[in-house]
Amino acid sequence: MADLAITLSNGQQLQRRVGDGAATLGRDPTCDVWLDDPSVSRRHARIVRVGHGHQVEDLDSKNGTLVNGEQVRSKALESGDVVTLGHVQIVYTREAHEQPPGVVVSDQQVNLETASFSRRAGGPLHLSQQRLQVLYDLSGRLTSLKDRDALLTDAMDICFDMLRFERGAVAVKKPGGRGVDWPVVRHLRGREGELTISRTTLSRALERGEYVIITEDRQREADPTVSMVQLGIRSAMCVPLMYNDEILGVIYGDRTSTSTVYSQEDADFLAGIARQVSIGLINARLLEEYKLKTQMEKDLALARRIQTGLFPRLLPDGPAVRVAALNEPGNRVSGDYYDAGLRPDGTVWALIADVTGEGVAASLLMANLQAAVRVTLHDSADPAALMKRWNELIHRNTDASKFVTALLMMIDPKSRELRMCSAGHPGPCLVDVAGRRVRPLVVEPGFPLGVIDEADFTTQTVTIGPGPHGLFAYTDGVIEARNTEDALFGEDAMIEALSAAADQEPRQILQSVRSAVASFRGTAPQSDDITMLTIALT
Repeated sequence: MADLAITLSNGQQLQRRVGDGAATLGRDPTCDVWLDDPSVSRRHARIVRVGHGHQVEDLDSKNGTLVNGEQVRSKALESGDVVTLGHVQIVYTREAHEQPPGVVVSDQQVNLETASFSRRAGGPLHLSQQRLQVLYDLSGRLTSLKDRDALLTDAMDICFDMLRFERGAVAVKKPGGRGVDWPVVRHLRGREGELTISRTTLSRALERGEYVIITEDRQREADPTVSMVQLGIRSAMCVPLMYNDEILGVIYGDRTSTSTVYSQEDADFLAGIARQVSIGLINARLLEEYKLKTQMEKDLALARRIQTGLFPRLLPDGPAVRVAALNEPGNRVSGDYYDAGLRPDGTVWALIADVTGEGVAASLLMANLQAAVRVTLHDSADPAALMKRWNELIHRNTDASKFVTALLMMIDPKSRELRMCSAGHPGPCLVDVAGRRVRPLVVEPGFPLGVIDEADFTTQTVTIGPGPHGLFAYTDGVIEARNTEDALFGEDAMIEALSAAADQEPRQILQSVRSAVASFRGTAPQSDDITMLTIALT
């Protein structure tokens, strides 16, 4: 069992318990741990039993899951960890009788002036030919690609076998340098109990990169009250795990019963093992980064397939009205969407939308929007009525933290009347082809789709004058593109590019604006999708 101390974003505090089964956490009242908070997804995360403890797993939530400030997909929990879901904080505490053997860091001082050996790691090792050969033989075993905890367990096996540890532990620094984890703690013959380590000894290795060997006899001669004597430790070693100048953690081992104490060569041998383990830790880190990157790339590819599969294959291309659209993927998959078609009365409709978030979640919400559009589009000729219907459907079927900005336009080719409605999306630009003039049309923005249930929207009507004209709609990836100096492309630059390309074909207009954005951006990455749609009236 474990306790969850929960603090909601409004300050309300809750206490819940989790046991052997999986517990789902979320805003849906059917969740095992109901979190009535708007920042939390309906089914945000779950906590599952693993061995002596639990791990938290994110369920593709909108705002992600953090453990001690670090975003995770899956993470083993330690007692005292702070799990953050949206704006909700959860302190995880495992019951004391379920705690695995742990490490206590004692504030009692060890006199390092009596240490038989203490020096900065990284120097030459003084080893016999036999031990050098052993280190050489161990190199492949300790530096090969493997899971971090498996590596450290293997290293502890070696230390117990070859250095006769009676108690041992490995500490690894937490991300950001906030304390250490003790993934491996072991007692000879499985004896239970905590392992107490002097803070002085640990600090010299963990903070200064020194390795230390100390013995009871020298400590007793200097001061019989020191912690080693009181704890019955006969001899101990603590060696840093270092890669280049980065201290990754420490290996600690001691003896409590045997009269044989550690020698300088023992410390050098442990330092040699530590060097191999450090390389293995870096390899384990790279392996984990590779796994995360591979998973992200898979998610990215899936989201992109979903997104591109939703775009229409054909757009209206008649003698009076022609529609063209462009979507250029950014470094991440956003939820940009466009669609267009003909209504039975001959009206041309076009929709451009921007789904909040990114990745698979955004693409799935985009699929929900497309389904709502295709099912209800012919129910009304009033854009505001359609927006209201779409808002109800999206609000009912998605998390409150997810929403969609959208612009719906309907054009009658005969009367050249434009009816449009915005759900939090910028209005289109009206392009006078002959005069090369571009005028942004002001729209009543309305709430984005999905934010509130009972939202009202406004249809605005504009009559487009005679002669060739165009309408240009876009998502924020266009005007929010940034260059290497972090400056925004902006609306003025977009209008300038539109004006310069006003007399071109619809597809060429889109390419011209795209080229202007790319030229402005230079070598800066394109973080967001760029989506544009243009309607040409002859």
